[in-house]
Amino acid sequence: MKKKLCTLSRSRLLLAFVCLCIFGLMLLCNRLTDLVADDYRYCFSYADNSRIRSVLEIFPSMAAHRHIMNGRVVPHFLVQLFLLLPKGIFDAVNSLFFVLLVWLIHRLSVGRGLSNPVLTALAFFSFWAFQPDFGQVFLWLTGSVNYLWCGVFCLLWLLPLARSFRDGAEPGPALRVLYVLFSFPVGAYSENGTVAMTAIWLAFALCELVYFKRRPAPWKLFALFVLLLGFAYMMAAPAETVNKAAELNLRVLFSNFLETGRQYLRFWPLLLVFALLYALALRRGVGLRPRLLSLVLIFGSLAGHFVLSFALYCAGRSMHIGLVLLVAADAVLLAGLYDLPGRNALILASCVSVAVMACCCVPGLADIRDTHYLLQYNEELILDCAAHGERVVHVPRPYPRTRYSAMAGLAYLNADDPGDWPNVYMAKYYGVDGIVAE
Repeated sequence: MKKKLCTLSRSRLLLAFVCLCIFGLMLLCNRLTDLVADDYRYCFSYADNSRIRSVLEIFPSMAAHRHIMNGRVVPHFLVQLFLLLPKGIFDAVNSLFFVLLVWLIHRLSVGRGLSNPVLTALAFFSFWAFQPDFGQVFLWLTGSVNYLWCGVFCLLWLLPLARSFRDGAEPGPALRVLYVLFSFPVGAYSENGTVAMTAIWLAFALCELVYFKRRPAPWKLFALFVLLLGFAYMMAAPAETVNKAAELNLRVLFSNFLETGRQYLRFWPLLLVFALLYALALRRGVGLRPRLLSLVLIFGSLAGHFVLSFALYCAGRSMHIGLVLLVAADAVLLAGLYDLPGRNALILASCVSVAVMACCCVPGLADIRDTHYLLQYNEELILDCAAHGERVVHVPRPYPRTRYSAMAGLAYLNADDPGDWPNVYMAKYYGVDGIVAE
């Protein structure tokens, strides 16, 4: 029994099966998720408010976006690009990105050439159980590109640094050049994502200098410089200064800091697991580098989360980077303990945890399905009314029951003000004069 458990925990075939199951489940959820809120807005240009019909029209839209909304033109360019394509293409790509997210955490934890399907399943269910706005982060088109994809790009940027630190593996010359170039869009993608990556880079450099008397290699210095260039480009957008510098004083910052701390404590089970695993890693003699790597990831998680103190508000979806790095920190310690005596008890406990967290799937899936049917009914109603010449359409407003629905917490339609932007752009999308929520 013990031998079978150990073999299964390292099976590449089982790892592939787990990834395939995750892809299938996420594809189902994506197919049951409709356009909502900002998706309708991004179908139209920020330059002239016309419907975007080609890729070339996205460029002036994003130029205007820097003045009106914010400097995150990289993710929003991708949003407008995918809104030009059939929704099924985005559903498949977004499901692959979710698989890539958990696979990167797996790679970051176990190292090259090894497999751990149990760890991969744990990472998946950790996101399912602890992401405060699951539907907004992983299923909503606009939200997925801004948050899920940001987590993937940050982990892709982090992986070479982690391998260099833990295993001494250095990328070849061509990969170093690509890595440095890749640093610019990563830096320009998300404010708290870039802060987290910068904090991790500095933590790695400090650990190398203090513990191993080694300075950062030139390719790492260039990568950090280009990352910060991307960040500067994003933050130099006129809208960033206007929208995010307002009403920030010491009292507000302190209040925001307390609020972000309260929000971070929503991850208390993962923090408790980290503390227990780290104590166990010290007792069992897990190597110094994996332990330092886990601490670096926790530091990045805290930096990426608490920088939200400078934001106007801390939404659940904004906490995604902090959660990704916290899950990765737990996974690194688990992977180190799986290689030591007594791993079978740990593997069994992990399997039980997976089974318990899997129970969260049922109500979430039911809510995603039910919300989809309601939104589909509304769409058919709008199209039917438009076909019969009705210019103002009255539709019922669905109310999702759980955070797994992409509509939960979003401005689907304003029931009090039909002239509000969600109603206006949804009406423009379907070619009617107005949509009223009842």
